[in-house]
Amino acid sequence: MARRNGSSTLSENVLQQLRSEILSGNLPPGKPLKASELSGIFEVSIAVIREALTRLAEQGLIVSLPNLGFSVKTISTTELQNLIEFRILNEGAALASAIEHGDIHWESTIIGAYHKLSQTPQYVSENPTQINMQWTELHREFHQSILSACPNPFLTDLCVRLWDISELYRHWSITRDLNRNVDDEHKALMDAIIARNTSEALELHKQHIHVTADVLIKEQN
Repeated sequence: MARRNGSSTLSENVLQQLRSEILSGNLPPGKPLKASELSGIFEVSIAVIREALTRLAEQGLIVSLPNLGFSVKTISTTELQNLIEFRILNEGAALASAIEHGDIHWESTIIGAYHKLSQTPQYVSENPTQINMQWTELHREFHQSILSACPNPFLTDLCVRLWDISELYRHWSITRDLNRNVDDEHKALMDAIIARNTSEALELHKQHIHVTADVLIKEQN
C-alpha cells in the first residue's frame, strides 16, 4: 500500500508540473510528450509518467492518438465555439440553481474566494505576459464557488469537466488580451450573484465566458 501511495504522490507531482508547463506555454499546443524522455527529466518511472499523462488527457489538456502517443492539445476554433456554447448552457443552469438554493455560507464563500483572487497578481512580476499559476488556482476556486450551491452533483461534475477542457484555451486568450480587466468582470458577476439578480448574473457570466472565445478566434483569423 505504501508503494502505491508513493507512486500516486509522484504521479501527482509530475501532473502538476506538466500542467503548469502546458498552461504557461512552455509546452506549446501540438508538442509531443514522450514518456521515455519525461521519465528521464523527472527521474521517475515510465509508469508514473503514463499515469500523469493519462490524467492530463482526461482533463482535456493533452491528447492521445493511436501509434502516436501523447501530445499537447492543439487549438481548434470549432471545438472552442462548441465548448463555449456547452459551458454557457450547463454552467448557466448550475449558476441559476445555485442562486436559488444558496445560503449565507455560500455567499461568504464566494466573497472570500473573490477577495483572495482579487488580491493575487494575474501575471508574474518578471514577465507581464506569463500567467501566475497561483492566480490560476484561485480563479478556478472562485468559479467553482459560485456554482457550489447547485444541488445537482451530475451538473456540477460536468461543469468541472468542461472547465478543465477550457483551461488551455483560457490561458492562450489571457496572454493575448492584456487590456482585459478580468477583476472588474469577476466583481460585477459576484455582485449580481450576491444580489440574487439571476438574469443579470447569467448575462454577465455568458459575456465573461465568451471573451475567451472572441479573443482566440480573432487571433486565429
